[in-house]
Amino acid sequence: MSSTQIAVLTSWSFEPLVMVGLVLAAGLYAVGWQRLHARSRVPVLAPWRAWCYGGGLATLALALLSPISTFSAIFFFCHMIEHLLLLLVAPPLLWLGAPLLPMLWAFPDADRRTLGRLFRTSHPIHHLFHHLTSPAVALTLFCVDMAFWHLPVFYSLAEGPTLVHGIEHALFLGTALLFWWPVVHPSGGRRRLGYGAAILYLFVPTNECTAIGALLAFANTPIYAYYARVPHLWGISVLEDQQIGALIMWLPGSLLLLATMSILFFCWFAEEERRQYQLVPRGVGTARATRAHALGGQRQGVD
Repeated sequence: MSSTQIAVLTSWSFEPLVMVGLVLAAGLYAVGWQRLHARSRVPVLAPWRAWCYGGGLATLALALLSPISTFSAIFFFCHMIEHLLLLLVAPPLLWLGAPLLPMLWAFPDADRRTLGRLFRTSHPIHHLFHHLTSPAVALTLFCVDMAFWHLPVFYSLAEGPTLVHGIEHALFLGTALLFWWPVVHPSGGRRRLGYGAAILYLFVPTNECTAIGALLAFANTPIYAYYARVPHLWGISVLEDQQIGALIMWLPGSLLLLATMSILFFCWFAEEERRQYQLVPRGVGTARATRAHALGGQRQGVD
């Protein structure tokens, strides 16, 4: 193994705040999961949800602690991978884990009752979260935030291990969690955003990823001056780095959203099948089966 490969594989950053947050999130979920299933004879949450939640935390670790994060200070394309993980991969996986119930059950009974009041429809916190996760508001915040941080002036401010860089990541993850809430619908019950509407909802950021990616890919000069001031490794020029990053945002970013739309379409189709089945009167299926059996017997007698 070359010295360059060793340097890449060992370039993990150990940000204390990120590590504490990930360990705390994993610990609360694990303790709550154990308590929930210890007090119930039937599984409260399917095991695949825990795998999704663990995958979401692992994705956050990959984005914020791995060499992807370390080399994002040198390569634009690494920064784009980091953004995609924070915006399009980690948030839906976390919500698919249905984390609210297990994390609530991680607390003692008295504290759990106190925290549970936040989820009452009359509580101001519930009202605020309900408003922020409404499709129109969540979509606007997500798209504006993504466009804002890709403007050259703000992008340059967020480069390097600075407070602004941390704020950028916090806003990416925060707005992405709000954005994916109506799509994944982790709270159960009636969906606020139907499957068909959710597909249209995802078209907006798909077009935004395509537009930003195309703008960066076809630019004749580097757009972000920051990368002209950092060392160039592996023979990749600033413009080539920008083009690779643009393609990552354009193709994988759009494909992730298109894949989600495909899943929603199949869920929509399955829901319509169930609805049509429920509209059929209960006696119709039995009557048809009896009639078919009688006709079959008559045909055998004729033969």
